[in-house]
Amino acid sequence: MLELRLARQFVVVAEELNFRRAAERLHMSQPPLSVAMQNLEAMIGTVLLDRSKHHVRLTPAGQMFYKDALRLLQLSEQAIERARRTGEGLEGALRLSFVPSSALDVLPAIFKQFQLNYPTVQLRLTAETTSRQLEDLRSGHTDLALVVGPVYDARGLHLVDLQPQHFVLAVPSWHPLAQRQSVKMRELAAESFVSFPSAEGAGFVAALLGACKAAGFLPRVVQEASQMQAILTLVAGGLGIALVPSAMRRLRMEDVCFLEVADTRSPPTYGLVFAYSNQNDNPVVPAFLSIAQRLVKSGAAKRSAR
Repeated sequence: MLELRLARQFVVVAEELNFRRAAERLHMSQPPLSVAMQNLEAMIGTVLLDRSKHHVRLTPAGQMFYKDALRLLQLSEQAIERARRTGEGLEGALRLSFVPSSALDVLPAIFKQFQLNYPTVQLRLTAETTSRQLEDLRSGHTDLALVVGPVYDARGLHLVDLQPQHFVLAVPSWHPLAQRQSVKMRELAAESFVSFPSAEGAGFVAALLGACKAAGFLPRVVQEASQMQAILTLVAGGLGIALVPSAMRRLRMEDVCFLEVADTRSPPTYGLVFAYSNQNDNPVVPAFLSIAQRLVKSGAAKRSAR
């Protein structure tokens, strides 16, 4: 096996074509350098340097070896640098999953800032329901997930709260409430609701139940759908009303109107939470989390989403 030390020594000798000057560049004495070049030639099995009292020149084999040794040293330096950058989270990839509504709100600003800070890191994105995201984390298919909290089964996971999100009410455009700007939760006691199945979004369903209980009633859920756009489609078809993330207003779906929920004491909210496996050692994860938390704390993510 060729040692990088020998390759580096040969390259200096080939560039200087003088053992004394080459030894000075390498900060070593001349005799050990001469022995090293003899050992290199013996290992390769051919003469690389034509030596005489007055000159040193490269043989054809030496010229070929010089070119390849240069490439080898360059590749070794690149490998060291890439390993260092990857270890610091400056290179590599991040497999990130998220609940679709967050793509309309906080994520675009975070992605933009992350790519500015880490331009050589590749983001691999998927949009899934919270339950499927947690499965993918535990199976190692993703590195980081932005889910709807609370996460009731956090076995083997680290959780990082991002920020609370507000609900708005989605109603069909011909619904009597559609002419209003806001509504109080207690006014919805007799309405039919469209919601997530609890198996797909336990945190979201808990937020809906909590808001309704605080207003003195339990929601009558008549339809379920595992995607927010599907829920809005059911609302547009007149099958019920729905509490949805405020970011969904940006979809501007035909036949759907959005109303503010005007419960000033305890307006309904749900939490966005980052989750990652405690077995995951991808250094890009803490780098991404740091940017996300800093932007949300400063309010930049919200301003960008408006």
